[in-house]
Amino acid sequence: MRCPPVLATEAERLEALSGYGLGSDRPLPSLEPVVKIAARMFKMPVAVVNMVGSDHVFFAASYGFEGVQVDMSRDVSFCAHAIARSEVMVVPDATVDERFCDNPLVTGATNLRFYAGVPLMSPDGHALGTLCVIDGQPHCDFSEEDCDRLRELAKMAADRLELRRIEFRAQEERGIPPEPLTHSRRTAVVLFDERGEIQDLSAPQREEQALKRLTDVDMLTGLANRACFYRRVEDALTLASPIAVVIVDIYQFKDVNATLGSAVGDGILCDLARRLERAVGPNATVARIGGDEFAILQRECGDSGQVKDVADAVIAQIADPIAIDGHDVRLSVSCGVAIAPLHAQEALELIGNAELAQFKAASIGPGRSFVFSTALRNEAVARRISNIELHRAVSDGEFVLFYQPQVCLADGSITGTEALIRWLHPQHGLLSPAAFLPALEEGTLALIAGSWILDEACAQAAQWRRGGAKDFRIGVNLFSAQVRANDFCSQVLSALERHGLPPQVLELEVTENIVLDGDELVLKSLQDLRNLGVGIAFDDFGTGYASLSLLKRFPLSRIKIDRSFVQGMLESERDASIVRALIDMARSFGLETIAEGVETEEQRERLCSLGCQEAQGYLFSRPVPAVQIAEAFKITAHMG
Repeated sequence: MRCPPVLATEAERLEALSGYGLGSDRPLPSLEPVVKIAARMFKMPVAVVNMVGSDHVFFAASYGFEGVQVDMSRDVSFCAHAIARSEVMVVPDATVDERFCDNPLVTGATNLRFYAGVPLMSPDGHALGTLCVIDGQPHCDFSEEDCDRLRELAKMAADRLELRRIEFRAQEERGIPPEPLTHSRRTAVVLFDERGEIQDLSAPQREEQALKRLTDVDMLTGLANRACFYRRVEDALTLASPIAVVIVDIYQFKDVNATLGSAVGDGILCDLARRLERAVGPNATVARIGGDEFAILQRECGDSGQVKDVADAVIAQIADPIAIDGHDVRLSVSCGVAIAPLHAQEALELIGNAELAQFKAASIGPGRSFVFSTALRNEAVARRISNIELHRAVSDGEFVLFYQPQVCLADGSITGTEALIRWLHPQHGLLSPAAFLPALEEGTLALIAGSWILDEACAQAAQWRRGGAKDFRIGVNLFSAQVRANDFCSQVLSALERHGLPPQVLELEVTENIVLDGDELVLKSLQDLRNLGVGIAFDDFGTGYASLSLLKRFPLSRIKIDRSFVQGMLESERDASIVRALIDMARSFGLETIAEGVETEEQRERLCSLGCQEAQGYLFSRPVPAVQIAEAFKITAHMG
């Protein structure tokens, strides 16, 4: 018989378990419906909620184990193995499992053959015990869907355990010893209501109070939840003294969940909750109001400098590494501060202003705090109006495409054009991309606008080809949201087919943020398109953090040299060296080059001498409407 493992956090786990006030003489009546449902759902004769102590295991609730000892050694317990796993532990036939084949529960009178158990977790991420179903017959048909249903029941059990923890903590605070609840007494007082929920008629008021407390508590961290926080801010505003709200947001927390798993992420959130409580002291209210967002209510505090000190203390407290599950995790937060009555006199507005300040702090960078100002509200109103107008622009067709010719430096012939979006605003006239593109590419309209640009550019290219421009390509800039769409590749191919274009006519331009954040789906889509002949150009290469390895990994056909290097290369030897290095590097990778922002004949000559093949810029033509491209042909035809 293999002994169950001892968890690395065993001491903390046992401390968490002690907070529930459970024991073999104090089972939990509210768990009985859960085990009954489990037994019926899976057609098993036995279902149990086991709590795993230091050297023994006891039943918090059971179905089908009448007359069997409700306290057993941890060494023989299947559940002691299950709490060490993050997923459902399924033992189809214990007699052929080397961990359990000689276990007394298997070889003895209990005759245990099948077991499926899922850990029950405390709010701070410790496994207290398990919900399990058991049979004296083997089962090889316990499916993944069955595992999912068992997990859902475990969530129900965990909620009821949490209710018990809150109730027990309240009793301890009042100095009331836990009341022994024997099985026989429990059976006499527990009934089902008309909804199938359990009623403990021995203590209805206590249950009602505990349920009310539960509605105010974040189940994971034990902090106040969003609804409770709003109520406490409202209550504090009725008093004469000033208050402050601090919104705390974790920087890039989603990456922690993605790389380390949600269980580790939950443990980190619980650790952060305790750190926040230490940072602000006992007189403040700390709440978890979102997945990775916390809020602090600081009473009798109306000085912005004083509140900013609180925010900075929070930032410093969070900056210390968190040791969890063998990982040292370093996190940073951004904090926004709003004060009443200075910044608002109503709870929703005060919290909203603190959130605006947090957004501003996050835009400056991680580890920063910011105090609300009326300018932030004005900016938010402007963004909202802009967002409304962008929706109108899409629906009413206010976007138009301009085209900037791209020319061969050797002979001045036009080789293609880049499609560039403009906004023909009904009040403000023609707007450049700088006025609206950041909001467009980060919002929900990026996919719609990106699809329109691709289709419109392909339609225009097809028209030019019908007019005789056969050796011609068109460049289309991509939004990040487009490339990450599951059907991106098929959308591109559909646009080409719809307008009768060969793949070689189209060149898709990707920016550094798309390449750096690109996952395997992005890489595969671009590779598939490149294999079919679609060009892939890397826009603005060299201006950020892109590494040379990306040139090898991504299926590029062209590098675009940023205008900032081109503009400075005649006066700055450093810029000239960068341009030279980019051209040489592209050549070594078998890639073509095109320089952007060429405005003078001297720049054109220098680029040509360095071996750059193509260029675009005001020297040749500004971005112009499609009807003026013929004139651009005339301009470039005499270059060289």
